[in-house]
Amino acid sequence: MLAISPTVLGAQSQALPEQTEEPIREPILVETESRFTNRLETVVEEIPFGTVYQDNSELELDTYNTLVKGESGQKIKTYQILLWDGEEVECLLDKVEIIEPTEKLVARGTKIVWRDQYTQDQGVISYWRKPRVWATSYDANCFGCTGRTFTGTEVKVGVCAVDPKTIRLGTTFYVPGYGLCRAEDIGGAIKGNDVDLGFADVSQGWWSARWVDIYIMDNPFVPETGS
Repeated sequence: MLAISPTVLGAQSQALPEQTEEPIREPILVETESRFTNRLETVVEEIPFGTVYQDNSELELDTYNTLVKGESGQKIKTYQILLWDGEEVECLLDKVEIIEPTEKLVARGTKIVWRDQYTQDQGVISYWRKPRVWATSYDANCFGCTGRTFTGTEVKVGVCAVDPKTIRLGTTFYVPGYGLCRAEDIGGAIKGNDVDLGFADVSQGWWSARWVDIYIMDNPFVPETGS
Protein backbone atom coordinates (compact mmCIF):
# COMPACT_ATOMS: atom_id res chain seq x y z
CA MET A 1 0.00 0.00 0.00
CA LEU A 2 1.10 3.61 -0.66
CA ALA A 3 1.54 5.79 2.30
CA ILE A 4 -0.71 8.86 2.05
CA SER A 5 0.37 12.02 3.84
CA PRO A 6 -2.41 13.64 5.73
CA THR A 7 -3.53 17.06 4.44
CA VAL A 8 -5.19 19.97 6.10
CA LEU A 9 -7.99 21.58 4.18
CA GLY A 10 -7.43 25.26 3.33
CA ALA A 11 -3.82 25.25 4.33
CA GLN A 12 -0.95 25.93 2.04
CA SER A 13 2.51 24.88 2.82
CA GLN A 14 5.13 27.63 2.80
CA ALA A 15 8.86 27.41 3.00
CA LEU A 16 10.31 29.05 6.09
CA PRO A 17 12.85 31.78 5.34
CA GLU A 18 16.42 31.04 6.11
CA GLN A 19 17.67 32.46 9.41
CA THR A 20 20.50 34.93 8.75
CA GLU A 21 22.56 36.76 11.38
CA GLU A 22 22.51 40.58 11.31
CA PRO A 23 26.00 42.12 11.43
CA ILE A 24 26.90 43.82 14.71
CA ARG A 25 27.10 47.54 14.14
CA GLU A 26 29.53 49.64 16.15
CA PRO A 27 27.81 52.52 18.06
CA ILE A 28 28.30 55.91 16.50
CA LEU A 29 29.98 58.32 18.88
CA VAL A 30 28.95 61.93 18.51
CA GLU A 31 31.31 64.41 20.09
CA THR A 32 29.83 67.61 21.50
CA GLU A 33 31.59 70.60 22.99
CA SER A 34 29.96 72.69 25.75
CA ARG A 35 30.29 76.42 25.56
CA PHE A 36 30.30 76.47 29.35
CA THR A 37 33.61 76.21 31.21
CA ASN A 38 34.60 76.77 34.80
CA ARG A 39 37.69 77.51 36.78
CA LEU A 40 38.80 77.94 40.38
CA GLU A 41 40.05 81.31 41.55
CA THR A 42 41.77 81.99 44.87
CA VAL A 43 41.81 85.36 46.65
CA VAL A 44 44.14 85.84 49.62
CA GLU A 45 43.43 88.59 52.17
CA GLU A 46 46.02 89.54 54.80
CA ILE A 47 44.97 89.49 58.45
CA PRO A 48 47.23 91.95 60.34
CA PHE A 49 48.73 90.87 63.64
CA GLY A 50 48.21 92.77 66.88
CA THR A 51 50.76 93.81 69.48
CA VAL A 52 50.60 92.82 73.13
CA TYR A 53 52.72 94.72 75.65
CA GLN A 54 54.06 93.08 78.80
CA ASP A 55 55.32 95.40 81.55
CA ASN A 56 58.84 94.63 82.70
CA SER A 57 60.22 96.27 85.83
CA GLU A 58 63.80 95.32 84.89
CA LEU A 59 63.74 97.41 81.70
CA GLU A 60 64.10 101.19 81.84
CA LEU A 61 61.02 103.27 81.12
CA ASP A 62 60.47 103.93 77.39
CA THR A 63 62.60 100.88 76.55
CA TYR A 64 61.03 98.08 74.51
CA ASN A 65 62.19 94.55 73.73
CA THR A 66 60.45 92.29 71.22
CA LEU A 67 59.89 88.82 72.70
CA VAL A 68 57.80 87.27 69.92
CA LYS A 69 57.83 88.52 66.36
CA GLY A 70 54.35 89.02 64.97
CA GLU A 71 53.21 87.34 61.77
CA SER A 72 50.24 88.26 59.62
CA GLY A 73 47.52 85.70 59.06
CA GLN A 74 45.57 84.94 55.90
CA LYS A 75 41.97 84.55 54.80
CA ILE A 76 41.99 82.35 51.70
CA LYS A 77 38.79 82.40 49.64
CA THR A 78 38.27 79.95 46.78
CA TYR A 79 35.64 80.77 44.15
CA GLN A 80 34.02 78.65 41.42
CA ILE A 81 33.87 80.79 38.28
CA LEU A 82 31.38 79.77 35.56
CA LEU A 83 32.07 81.11 32.07
CA TRP A 84 30.05 81.15 28.83
CA ASP A 85 32.22 81.52 25.76
CA GLY A 86 34.99 82.81 28.02
CA GLU A 87 32.81 85.44 29.69
CA GLU A 88 32.13 85.18 33.42
CA VAL A 89 28.45 84.59 34.15
CA GLU A 90 28.51 83.38 37.76
CA CYS A 91 30.87 83.47 40.73
CA LEU A 92 30.21 81.24 43.74
CA LEU A 93 32.20 81.10 46.96
CA ASP A 94 33.44 77.54 47.30
CA LYS A 95 35.36 77.58 50.58
CA VAL A 96 37.13 79.84 53.08
CA GLU A 97 40.32 78.94 54.93
CA ILE A 98 41.63 80.99 57.86
CA ILE A 99 45.27 81.04 58.96
CA GLU A 100 45.31 82.93 62.26
CA PRO A 101 47.92 85.68 62.79
CA THR A 102 50.59 85.45 65.49
CA GLU A 103 50.51 88.40 67.89
CA LYS A 104 53.66 90.37 68.48
CA LEU A 105 54.74 90.27 72.14
CA VAL A 106 56.77 93.20 73.42
CA ALA A 107 58.31 93.76 76.85
CA ARG A 108 57.75 97.37 77.95
CA GLY A 109 60.09 98.88 80.52
CA THR A 110 58.64 100.51 83.64
CA LYS A 111 61.83 101.06 85.66
CA ILE A 112 62.44 104.74 86.50
CA VAL A 113 66.09 105.80 86.29
CA TRP A 114 67.26 109.28 87.30
CA ARG A 115 69.88 111.08 85.23
CA ASP A 116 71.61 114.47 85.21
CA GLN A 117 71.66 116.89 82.30
CA TYR A 118 73.60 120.13 81.92
CA THR A 119 71.62 123.13 80.57
CA GLN A 120 72.92 126.59 79.69
CA ASP A 121 70.23 128.50 81.57
CA GLN A 122 69.47 126.17 84.51
CA GLY A 123 72.79 124.44 85.08
CA VAL A 124 72.59 120.74 85.93
CA ILE A 125 69.07 119.34 86.22
CA SER A 126 67.94 115.86 87.24
CA TYR A 127 65.30 114.14 85.16
CA TRP A 128 63.66 110.72 85.01
CA ARG A 129 62.17 110.81 81.52
CA LYS A 130 63.04 112.46 78.21
CA PRO A 131 60.11 112.14 75.78
CA ARG A 132 60.03 113.70 72.33
CA VAL A 133 57.01 116.00 72.02
CA TRP A 134 55.32 118.29 69.52
CA ALA A 135 55.51 121.69 71.24
CA THR A 136 53.30 124.62 70.26
CA SER A 137 52.62 127.93 72.02
CA TYR A 138 49.48 129.67 73.25
CA ASP A 139 48.11 132.49 75.39
CA ALA A 140 44.78 133.42 76.95
CA ASN A 141 43.92 136.06 74.36
CA CYS A 142 41.35 134.03 72.46
CA PHE A 143 37.57 134.15 72.05
CA GLY A 144 35.95 132.56 75.07
CA CYS A 145 39.18 132.30 77.06
CA THR A 146 39.06 133.29 80.72
CA GLY A 147 42.77 134.04 81.07
CA ARG A 148 43.10 131.18 83.55
CA THR A 149 44.43 127.66 83.26
CA PHE A 150 42.54 124.48 84.11
CA THR A 151 44.07 124.61 87.60
CA GLY A 152 43.14 128.27 88.01
CA THR A 153 46.55 129.89 87.49
CA GLU A 154 47.38 132.69 85.06
CA VAL A 155 48.51 131.82 81.53
CA LYS A 156 52.07 133.14 81.18
CA VAL A 157 55.63 132.05 80.44
CA GLY A 158 56.44 128.98 82.53
CA VAL A 159 52.90 127.58 82.39
CA CYS A 160 52.11 124.74 79.98
CA ALA A 161 49.18 122.66 78.78
CA VAL A 162 49.61 118.86 78.65
CA ASP A 163 47.73 115.60 78.32
CA PRO A 164 47.42 114.41 81.95
CA LYS A 165 47.65 110.78 80.79
CA THR A 166 51.17 111.49 79.56
CA ILE A 167 52.38 114.22 81.95
CA ARG A 168 50.70 114.71 85.29
CA LEU A 169 49.31 118.12 86.20
CA GLY A 170 51.72 119.85 88.56
CA THR A 171 54.80 118.32 86.90
CA THR A 172 57.84 120.50 86.19
CA PHE A 173 59.81 119.87 83.01
CA TYR A 174 62.54 121.60 81.06
CA VAL A 175 62.13 122.59 77.39
CA PRO A 176 65.36 123.49 75.53
CA GLY A 177 64.88 126.90 73.96
CA TYR A 178 61.99 127.77 76.27
CA GLY A 179 63.05 127.01 79.81
CA LEU A 180 61.31 125.53 82.83
CA CYS A 181 57.61 124.81 82.51
CA ARG A 182 54.94 123.61 84.92
CA ALA A 183 52.00 121.51 83.71
CA GLU A 184 48.98 123.51 84.90
CA ASP A 185 46.65 123.43 81.90
CA ILE A 186 44.96 121.00 79.52
CA GLY A 187 43.36 121.39 76.12
CA GLY A 188 41.11 119.49 73.75
CA ALA A 189 43.79 119.49 71.05
CA ILE A 190 46.56 118.40 73.44
CA LYS A 191 46.76 114.61 73.20
CA GLY A 192 49.56 112.18 73.94
CA ASN A 193 53.00 113.67 73.35
CA ASP A 194 51.75 117.22 72.66
CA VAL A 195 52.50 120.22 74.88
CA ASP A 196 51.44 123.86 74.60
CA LEU A 197 53.93 126.39 75.96
CA GLY A 198 52.33 129.40 77.64
CA PHE A 199 52.90 133.12 76.96
CA ALA A 200 51.14 136.21 78.25
CA ASP A 201 50.95 137.30 74.61
CA VAL A 202 51.91 134.67 72.06
CA SER A 203 52.53 137.35 69.40
CA GLN A 204 55.40 138.55 71.58
CA GLY A 205 56.69 135.02 72.13
CA TRP A 206 59.79 133.44 70.64
CA TRP A 207 58.67 129.85 70.22
CA SER A 208 57.80 128.24 66.87
CA ALA A 209 56.01 124.89 66.73
CA ARG A 210 58.43 121.97 66.44
CA TRP A 211 59.49 118.60 67.77
CA VAL A 212 61.73 118.77 70.83
CA ASP A 213 63.04 116.50 73.60
CA ILE A 214 61.88 117.65 77.03
CA TYR A 215 63.25 116.67 80.45
CA ILE A 216 60.68 115.71 83.09
CA MET A 217 62.11 116.64 86.46
CA ASP A 218 59.64 115.45 89.10
CA ASN A 219 56.39 113.61 89.78
CA PRO A 220 57.60 110.26 88.40
CA PHE A 221 55.04 107.70 87.26
CA VAL A 222 54.52 105.26 84.39
CA PRO A 223 52.48 107.14 81.78
CA GLU A 224 49.35 105.60 80.29
CA THR A 225 49.90 104.27 76.80
CA GLY A 226 46.44 103.04 75.85
CA SER A 227 47.73 99.58 74.91
